[in-house]
Formats: sequence, C-alpha cells, structure tokens
Amino acid sequence: MLILICGIGHLMASLILRTETGNISRIAGYRTKRSMKSDVLWNLGQSYAGKLLVLAGVMNSIIGGLVLLFLRYDNEFYVFAELLWVIVCLFLVFGLTEWELKRKEEEMKQQTD
Repeated sequence: MLILICGIGHLMASLILRTETGNISRIAGYRTKRSMKSDVLWNLGQSYAGKLLVLAGVMNSIIGGLVLLFLRYDNEFYVFAELLWVIVCLFLVFGLTEWELKRKEEEMKQQTD
C-alpha cells in the first residue's frame, strides 16, 4: 500500500518539477546547492528529476498495485520492506540527478576555460 501511495506522490511531484522551469524558485522544485547555482543547472535539475520521478512513480504504482493484489499484510515486515524500497527509489532519483548536474557543471566550466 505504501509503495502505491508513494508512486502516486512521485507522479504529482514530477508535475510540480515540470512547472518550475524558468527562474530559480525559493519555494518549490529540485532545490539543492548545485541546482541553484545557475538558471541552466536549475532547468536541467527540474527536467531531469521530473523524468526520473515519472519513471519511479509509474514503477512504484505498478509494483504497489501488484503487492496489494497478491500479498497479504500478515506482519510489519512488509511495511518496512515497502519503506526501504521507496527510500532506495528516492535516493536513486537524487543521486542520478546530482550526477547529471555535476556532469553539466563540469562541462560548463570547460567551455568557459
């Protein structure tokens, strides 16, 4: 159940990220130190994290639906396993987005040198 709910939340968050392109927002968006360095990095962070969140959201919604159909919640182990899965997905989104931002930042530094 938790995976399904978080999958829907990921899809909603991806919609927010896709609307936050343009100027750097102080309220919403993929807000890290690196993504807020420039407008180019900001827009890249929003679009890249948004795409990854769509992928994670669809995947989690499908997995969550299958878990609800075929598994019974007999003990609390399932909730912890679902929570661990959601945390891993979010760390992957964060890590891959930061990796892409770092690559773009280094590329921009090389162009200016």
